[in-house]
Amino acid sequence: MTEQGEAGSGHDEAEAAEAKRSKRGTSKLREENEALKQQVTQLKEEVEQLRDKWMRAVAELENFKKRSAREREDYCKYASEELLREMLPVVDNLQRALNHAGDHEKEGALREGIQMTLRQFHSVMERFGVAQIQALHEPFDPSRHEAVMQVESPDHQPNTVVQELERGYLLHDRLLRPAKVAVSKRTQT
Repeated sequence: MTEQGEAGSGHDEAEAAEAKRSKRGTSKLREENEALKQQVTQLKEEVEQLRDKWMRAVAELENFKKRSAREREDYCKYASEELLREMLPVVDNLQRALNHAGDHEKEGALREGIQMTLRQFHSVMERFGVAQIQALHEPFDPSRHEAVMQVESPDHQPNTVVQELERGYLLHDRLLRPAKVAVSKRTQT
């Protein structure tokens, strides 16, 4: 062979080697491209999962803040409940003393003092959100009344409160103490 032929064949071989390297490089680039695409897809999924977790955490935090504010408000609203419940027997005893005090002239000052004290107790209790439950002549309500006896009464519908034995109270919208009542029942004929 001639030098030119040898050089031509070397050139062809070099081109073939270059084409082979180029083919391998292209193939390698395609593989890398596919791997990168898969990695991008995985990262997008991971970002979406993290975004979802973040959104849930933010919502949970907001719910916690609202719940905490509501609990704090309820605590402040009902913090005096135990004290007020303990004061109710004092109010009851003042009312009993007033009911049993005579109308005699010499006892008039005592009666007036008891009335003033009772009014002051009721005024303080109202400022703290305590309200009396009106029970007399109302239909019996087990969520507000405690029936301690039944009385035959032709003048009232059955299950009507005919006598209030102990007054009931609400603290805001919460039952502080149920009213102890006598409830009417049908008369036996």
